[in-house]
Amino acid sequence: MALELSSFKCGHDAPIYSVVEEIVEHSGTPYFCFKDIDENKPTGSIKIRTETIGYFLKRYREDMVLAAKKKTDVEQKLADFELRLRRQLLKEKLGKLHTDEAVMNSLDQGVIPQIHVSLGQLAASRPPQRPHASGD
Repeated sequence: MALELSSFKCGHDAPIYSVVEEIVEHSGTPYFCFKDIDENKPTGSIKIRTETIGYFLKRYREDMVLAAKKKTDVEQKLADFELRLRRQLLKEKLGKLHTDEAVMNSLDQGVIPQIHVSLGQLAASRPPQRPHASGD
């Protein structure tokens, strides 16, 4: 939060007020100005402004919390959607390899199926090794 207090905006530093105000506004920081605070009796004016700032900051915080909740909800929905797509893709890939009903049912439940393969089948499934070529 940025707060500006000034009795009046004149003098040697007057040209920088608008530059500073633009920088703060572009940063998205809440910005409040108390100008002409040296009036005859500024107490009531400052009290009302302070109450207004308190109300604004409360609403600003509520908006930030709501935006964060919306972001979290969207991220959760995206994660759920990604998980469903990955399961569907895995099911399609494994469906081409296995026709076993138990395997397909476990994929529907979101569980990776256990596939039992003998060591002989595993060794036979390896691609033939190519001889390593030297870099010379």
